[in-house]
Amino acid sequence: MKTGRKISLIYSGITIGLIIIAGMVFYFFASNYVHSLYFHYLEEKAHAVAEEKFSKDELDPVKYQNVVLRRKNSIPTSQELFIRVDDRAEGRRALHEYFSDKQIDRLYHNETVDFTRYDESGTAFVYYDNTGTFAVIVLSKDSYVEAISSLIRWTLLALVLVAAGVLWLISKLYAMRVLDRIDKDYQAEKMFVNNASHEINNPLTAIQGECEIALIGEHSREDYQDTLQRISHETDRIITIMRELLMFSHAKYGDIQTAQYESVKVSELFAQSPAQVHVIVKEDFMLHTDKDLLNIAVHNLVNNALKFANGKPVEVIIDKPHIRIVDHGIGIPQADLPHVFEPFFRAKNTRSIKGHGVGLALSKAIIEKMGGKVSVHSIEGEGTTLDIKV
Repeated sequence: MKTGRKISLIYSGITIGLIIIAGMVFYFFASNYVHSLYFHYLEEKAHAVAEEKFSKDELDPVKYQNVVLRRKNSIPTSQELFIRVDDRAEGRRALHEYFSDKQIDRLYHNETVDFTRYDESGTAFVYYDNTGTFAVIVLSKDSYVEAISSLIRWTLLALVLVAAGVLWLISKLYAMRVLDRIDKDYQAEKMFVNNASHEINNPLTAIQGECEIALIGEHSREDYQDTLQRISHETDRIITIMRELLMFSHAKYGDIQTAQYESVKVSELFAQSPAQVHVIVKEDFMLHTDKDLLNIAVHNLVNNALKFANGKPVEVIIDKPHIRIVDHGIGIPQADLPHVFEPFFRAKNTRSIKGHGVGLALSKAIIEKMGGKVSVHSIEGEGTTLDIKV
């Protein structure tokens, strides 16, 4: 199973499990409350029934009519029973049809007894009248309780199913996004390490080869000097690569000290540009930034454009808030465009031109750290445009 799906299942399973548990707890308490409320209404009905039957001769017509209305407006019942219990033994025999001995004892201790019998619910209590002592029993089919409980069950089930679907989609999208980002970063880091190792390994291999040649036999002074010059050149290559890597790491992951910021006029950054660079100022503007880092970034981009311009002039167009660097050189193949800002990446049509492939990545990291953006547009064989928005 793929990691993304596994993460989605675990996240969804835990969350949905918690929702189900919460729903079951809610259903338990809600059902108990509905049942207790139902028995409460049954008890009110039982007292209303008893009062209507035994108090008719004791109440004036108005009060008795109120008792009748209260009985009519209370919960409907299927049976209303009055069992004489003056004789406790005889009464116990009659009550056994509905109650256990324990429940009968509770009745005789003047407690209200709630019970269920087959598909009915009921309540009972002992009523004392001047005509005798009676056990008042009312029975009702608890369709209301079942209807409410069923509604709660189906509502909770629907909520769980909807929540499960939504959580699955959210977790799947989240997991895919996170894993895509991790995979992208992993692939970028893998390529970075491979390319860095390759770039550093080349000069080290050359140095090792020169040393081995120098150690074989006797050579003239001129041969040793040539060997040392080649070693020095390869050492400079390593130092340059390491310096660019350190600058790239600092620009990408380090913090820029805003205390070092100063106001910079953009056109002044290109005042000392080579003759092949034509600076066109449409609308100049000021920046409050780290001048040294920005200078490194823009000049890396300009030098990169000069390198691949095939000897043609390079244009720098300043048009607030954009700086565009345009060359009419070899261009970049479309397949390579998404990778041009990756460290050590070199387009397939640039292999014969010297370079390490760190300059563009370094410039992009610096500009983005300062809150800007860099984009590239290129057509192979026609040229490249770098757009810096700051």
